[in-house]
Order: sequence, then C-alpha cells, then structure tokens
Amino acid sequence: MKTIKYEDFSFRYLHQKKSEKALDNISFELDKGMVVGLIGKAGAGKSTLVKTLNGLCPQVDIGYKDGSLFIEGDKVSDFEVNEMATKVGIVLQNPEVQIFSLTVHDDVAFGPSNLGVPADEILKRVERVLDALELTEFGHRSPNNLSGGEQQLLAIAGILAMEPKVLAFDEPISMLDPIGKEQVLNAMFSVAEKGDTISIITESGADIEAVAEFVDYIIVLDHGKVVASGKPSEVLQSDLVEEIGVGRPQISEIFISLKQGGTAVKEIPVTLTKGVESIKNLLEKSKIKTISLPKNGKKKAKREFGKTVIEIDNLHHVYKNGVHALKGVSLKIPQGQMVGIIGQNGSGKSTLAKHVVGLLKPTNKDAVLRVGDIDCMDRKTKLEDIIKVSNYIFQNPDDQLFAETVKGEIEFAPRMLEMTPEEMEEEVKHAMDIFGLWESRNRYVYGLEEDLKTYLAIACVLPMHPEILLIDEPTTGLDTQGERLMMESLHRLNDEYGKTIIIITHNMKTVANHCDRAIVLSKGKIILDGTPQDVYSQTEKLLEADIYPPQVTRLGQALREYGFPDNVLTVDDMVEILKQNLKQ
Repeated sequence: MKTIKYEDFSFRYLHQKKSEKALDNISFELDKGMVVGLIGKAGAGKSTLVKTLNGLCPQVDIGYKDGSLFIEGDKVSDFEVNEMATKVGIVLQNPEVQIFSLTVHDDVAFGPSNLGVPADEILKRVERVLDALELTEFGHRSPNNLSGGEQQLLAIAGILAMEPKVLAFDEPISMLDPIGKEQVLNAMFSVAEKGDTISIITESGADIEAVAEFVDYIIVLDHGKVVASGKPSEVLQSDLVEEIGVGRPQISEIFISLKQGGTAVKEIPVTLTKGVESIKNLLEKSKIKTISLPKNGKKKAKREFGKTVIEIDNLHHVYKNGVHALKGVSLKIPQGQMVGIIGQNGSGKSTLAKHVVGLLKPTNKDAVLRVGDIDCMDRKTKLEDIIKVSNYIFQNPDDQLFAETVKGEIEFAPRMLEMTPEEMEEEVKHAMDIFGLWESRNRYVYGLEEDLKTYLAIACVLPMHPEILLIDEPTTGLDTQGERLMMESLHRLNDEYGKTIIIITHNMKTVANHCDRAIVLSKGKIILDGTPQDVYSQTEKLLEADIYPPQVTRLGQALREYGFPDNVLTVDDMVEILKQNLKQ
C-alpha cells in the first residue's frame, strides 16, 4: 500500500473558470521513506497540491474537486481536516498563520498536546526538535519577537513534533540562511530515513541547489499538470525545468554548457559533491595539475555613485525584552548603490532596515543616523518626513497590502499626498509599468498570486518617490523568471531613476549577480563589507554568519588545489575557465 496515491485528481478554486484548474487530472504514487521535491514556477499548483493532502482544499479553501486522493489507504475526502492531523503535517508559506502560542516552547508543544501525546513524551519531542533546528535558546521567547526566518523554523518545529506520517513543506527554506536551509533539509531527511514517513518540499527555483542535495525524487508541476517525475539526476538536467521557469542548479548549468561546447561529459551532476568529482576527473583525464586563468576575463565596469545618503555610526538597539539586536553598527551608503544585506536569521538585518525608514529609533543617544538630509536622531523629525526619502517593503507583502484592488493599492499613496486626478493617474500607470502590473490592475488583492503581491508591495510606494528603497526578501517565493523580472525592475529603478536599492536576502545568487556591495551581519555586528567577490571569498568569516557563498563560488573553492579562484560569482565565468583549460 502506497503512502500517498492520487488518482485522476483535479481541483478548481471558486474564482477560477471551468477551463482553468489549479490541479489538472494528476495521478502519481509515493511510498514511505521518500524525500520528494515538488518543483514548478509560481502558480504551477504546488501550494494547492500540498493543501489537498489534509483536505484544506476543498474544505477550507473552497473549490471543486474530482478524482481521489488516498493517504495510507484512507480516502482524504472521507475525513475532516483536523482528523487528518495525525497523518499529515503541513507547513504553509507564511509561518505567521501557524504560530499563536505565547512562547516558542509552548508553540512546539501545541500540536502533540492536541493529539493526546503523554506529557513526558511531549517534552522529549519539543527538546529534540528545538535542538535539531537550533531554537533551544529561544524556548521562552515570544514568537512575535522572532525574525521571519526564525518564525519559519518554529512553524517547521511544530509540525516535526507531531510526528505525522506525511510531512509537507511549502517553500519552507525561503526565509532561512544557507546553513538554516541545510538544518531543515537534514531534519526532513533524517525523519524520512527512519523509513515510516514521507517528506515533501515545494520549490520554485531560488533554492533549487539546496533541494537537489537532499531529495531523492522530483515531481515537476506546470499549469496544474505533472509534466515530469523521476530521480533528481534525470529531471534537473532536462531543458524542461529551464523552459517552465524553475531553472537548474548552477552545477548542472556548468556541465550542460560544457557538453554543448563539445566536452566529453558522461553525466550532468546536480549536486556540488558530484560536480567537484566530475571536474577533477576531467582535469586528470587531460593531465592538468594547475589551471591557467583567462587573461582578459570579463570585468564588471566600476560604477560611480553619488553623495552619501545613509550615514550610520555606533548604532545600538536593545528591544524591551532585552534582546540586543544591533551592537554598534556603522556604515555609509552612497546614492545609487545597490546593496545586499545578508546574515543568519536574527542577525539584525530587518532591525537595521527599520531604523533607516524611521520605524525604530536607536536606543543609545550617542548614535548617528542620517537619511538624506534628515537627522533621524532629532526629536523633531517625524516618520512621515523619513518615509518620503526612505521606504521599506516588508518580508511578507500581506503585512502592508490592505486595499481591495491592485489599482486601489497603488492609488492610496497619491491620494494621501493629495495629488490631482491627472497626477495620480500618471503615477499609478508608471508604478504598474515598472512591475508589469497593468493587466492585473482590476484584480482583487486577496486573490493575487504571491509573486504579484511582491511586485505590488514595491509598486505601491513608488508614487512617493523615495530616494531609498529597502526591500526585505524581494525574491522569496518567486520562480527563476519571476526573480529575473523583479531584479530587472529594481535595476531599472536604480539605473534610470537613480534609486538607492538595499535588499535584505538569503538568496546568495541574487547578491552575487546584482549587487555592487555585500554587507554581512552576524549577531548584531557587521563582520564583512565589500564587493560580492571580496565577501564571498572569505569562507571562514561567512560561516560565522551561517552563510555559504553561491554554489558556483563553492565549486571554485573546492578546487583550490588546481588553482581555481575563490571568488567566481557566475556560471559563465566558471565555464570560461573550464573551457580554456579543457581546450574547447
């Protein structure tokens, strides 16, 4: 008997036309002991499929269902959602909707308590999962005082403590630092390895490298249909995953490019370990002990920036609960620079950003905090003065979206600024144009896909013409094509309109490919500050912040003995080095 069995299963939400289906006639079987990657672009049906596992679709998210779904032989439609909790545990994209206890410890204990697990066993489970996800020190803290990534870990811990037969995680590592991603995936793998459970993780593309390292089976969804399935080594090397917008691991991209260039490549690796092994074999086959580097490598043109628009010196912030979030942070950011702020969950990234937009004030009086020409330490300075210069886009778009329609959301700021109807129309159209939202202008915000919500959250602040945009996790939940659109839009704001862009992210590839500068925070302090090439080459320092550089950078670092540089940032650069030495 298979643990999960879909038979000609379809689902359509109430708002969808009959010709549209979130899931379209899917059939597959999965057995216990598997770790499954469910991949597809944003809107492919991944979240819907996860919510069918315990009956959330169609019992809570109402819609029309056809076909059958069985979990351990039981037909899911015969049970209420709460009755399925003993068999299926789900972590949704937004962790806040699954966290409601007063302390971290109590929140993890809530699930097993409701399942009637004995008290002594509950304590053992709570201690075990808090330790596995490195949340033990937060046990008595309020979940409201955790960072977004820490809340994501907490939601995962709560499900792990229930020990269901099916674990389903919807984009569970998007808000986590690289080592946090590894911890979660290790926890999933170790649970499945016991042989009596199955773990499913959805992924849109940003973390495809991390997922490929751990899953043993992949299902590809596109427009609600299963379009491919099989071992990661088979699925991730196909052109299909690139065509549908998910993308492939950087290591796979390198070998596909080599193969297309004529190199005799036996197989396309999907993991870093396999990639390192394969390149070593190629070099040894060519009797190469030390490589030569391209003499005329592509050098990024040095960009010129304007005057200092953010000045911070000796900034401390201690929250009322005693957490010392920022410990003497000092930095200057010039006009027009694109900056990536990275670091482990809880390192102080969002706290720092909230100071720059006036949502928080330093707790030490001798701090310096200037934004544009505004002295934020001056008691006379008002929040409304700061947000005209510097504006913040939250990690979760739902935290700032409240209007009925897309157009209404973007019109809000112009209306508050008392613009004329003509001015408002011009501003709204411009904001929509930047992020390609014109066709969605009359759609209800509530029903928007997550990627459109992210674009909208940024678009709605543009009519205020802030000089500085701070964007918390701009690529979370986006597929490869969605990330490309996002970053193209931000580059347009940066290049054409001179905006200073600061992104807070756990996506190391985004910083490598798009930022002029990388700032690394660890435990409230800046430990690295420089170009992405300089920062990513300092592996020991990065580990202090629970950070791994992008996969292509780690590949070069793993091949140091052959003379590979420590700071390769792109697939193209690595391919160029390999082709020159393999005489392509």
